[in-house]
Amino acid sequence: MSTTLEVVESILAALSDSTIPIESLTSTAIALSLQCIANANDTDTTHRRDTAGVDSFFWALWDGVYKLAEEGDEGVQERLVTFLKDAKASEAGEQWVVRDVKVGWNTLPLLGDVAKDIWNGPNIPPTVSDTSQIVQDILAGDAPKPSSAPDLFAVVKARQGCLNLQRFAARLWHEVHVDFPRVLALDIVHLGLEVGALEVEAAATWMTIAADDMLRLVNNDPEGTSRWAGWKAAFTSWKTRKCKERRSSFLLSFLRSPRWLALSLILFFVFDTSGRWMRQMEIVWLCDISFPIPVLG
Repeated sequence: MSTTLEVVESILAALSDSTIPIESLTSTAIALSLQCIANANDTDTTHRRDTAGVDSFFWALWDGVYKLAEEGDEGVQERLVTFLKDAKASEAGEQWVVRDVKVGWNTLPLLGDVAKDIWNGPNIPPTVSDTSQIVQDILAGDAPKPSSAPDLFAVVKARQGCLNLQRFAARLWHEVHVDFPRVLALDIVHLGLEVGALEVEAAATWMTIAADDMLRLVNNDPEGTSRWAGWKAAFTSWKTRKCKERRSSFLLSFLRSPRWLALSLILFFVFDTSGRWMRQMEIVWLCDISFPIPVLG
């Protein structure tokens, strides 16, 4: 007989395998969960009145799902979101009790509890200082030099993983209609507009995916109007600042390249007597932002 972890690992392996249809996978996962929980040891509980096996099964499953969301690409996240939407529509397990609360697959039990447990920001290697300038630059989106230490490339992975989780949580709220990301959304966006580049990028992710949800949320807030206006002003300010940074960086690299400088002079004198070329470059600078900045109405 398979253990809970073995059953969960088989489900996670199937979730990461794009050749397996997600519809059949969902029904298989639910069937496996029912069998696993029915055969659970009576001592496998967190609270005295809990259904044995439910807590350990779903905690292991959601922990694995979040790891897949953190490390996988958009295709993996799409499969995870579809799986959760289908599972939430199931009536299986509605007689279960977890932590003194009646649950079933339709409540996606412990999904929010596991998220809060792992929500610690980017998993930066302990061998590097997250306050060093080079690490902060990488978290802001800069690529380390090819000759950099392996730990710095691990920071790149940690940054992407953090943003992947932000995107996944926003999709859970917007598409799967689970409630726990609502609090995370307010925290992320509020902090994001006051801290650094990674936090602003995370806030932009929430706004890009779930802006209408955010608007409904703040409409029910006594300070919602001022909060929305503050977000709008902060995103506009950040975009202006990023444009200036990119313009300065572009000019420095441009002027340091004699080949490109010579080409620019030729283009300028041949094609540009009215400033059109410079306006073209302005468009390039304005569009050269490494992540989407939401435009709030």
